[in-house]
Amino acid sequence: MSLTFRPPRSILRLLLGGLALACLVAAALFAAGFAVVSAVARGPVPDFSGRPLRVGVGWLPPPDTPDMRLYMEEGFELDLAAVLAGALAAELRLVRIAPEAAEQALKAGEVDLVVTRAGAEDPLRRRARVVETGFSSGLSLAMRSDRPLKAWSALQGRTVCVTEANAHGLALAVRLGAQVRVLRAPAQALMSVRTGECAAALHDRALLDPLFGKMSWQKFSATLPAVEPTDLVVAVAPDDAGLAEAVEGVLKPLSNSQTWQARREKWAATVSFEVYRDQVAADCH
Repeated sequence: MSLTFRPPRSILRLLLGGLALACLVAAALFAAGFAVVSAVARGPVPDFSGRPLRVGVGWLPPPDTPDMRLYMEEGFELDLAAVLAGALAAELRLVRIAPEAAEQALKAGEVDLVVTRAGAEDPLRRRARVVETGFSSGLSLAMRSDRPLKAWSALQGRTVCVTEANAHGLALAVRLGAQVRVLRAPAQALMSVRTGECAAALHDRALLDPLFGKMSWQKFSATLPAVEPTDLVVAVAPDDAGLAEAVEGVLKPLSNSQTWQARREKWAATVSFEVYRDQVAADCH
């Protein structure tokens, strides 16, 4: 299943998020005395003028509907895909690829690259050219502070909210025997903790930390030590050195902690607002 990148409102969040990320990249490069184009000019840059850049991701935005409400996504995969396409002057085509199928999809030429999460021992690191983005996180929980679970094993039989895009979190919740409730967006999962519909919401700890720093989340900031850390990476076929070098040039400015801190803070601020917006709307009915 694939989705050609266009700017209707169903993927407006992707476009805006990608634009914001591109601005951060440009600002970092400008500070270093370079233009964005020089980041991909160090080696031969693949020509995508005659075809789209096919990017494998684990989740696709839902179809456009008139009443669709926009939400911040679980992670940064879609944003990075948009930035890469823009830097390579290519039309973006998103292709849904299960994480375990990334290697085969690259080998078969179904996609040009895959934006995914990979652990330290992930076989993908040995079977593809992997470009690091600088973002890493383990999984953790958001819970009510007045009745938190004391251990990961306590999730057994409890209702845990996980988003559609969080395949890693879903797999963990199922292994722990939780009653999993799959929701569209992080704001919906976190709001369900506030309303008591879920005992916990499962997300990246690196994204929960800036959220927990907000006063409005102090009553819902109980958590557990992060587990199963992974890195956000871009995987390219082993024989495509030119594309791998171009991707590395585009993403190099994102490898510093300051840039990712800004992205994490933006994620937390946006999700917090969305929870407030949805809660106010619910209270008005």
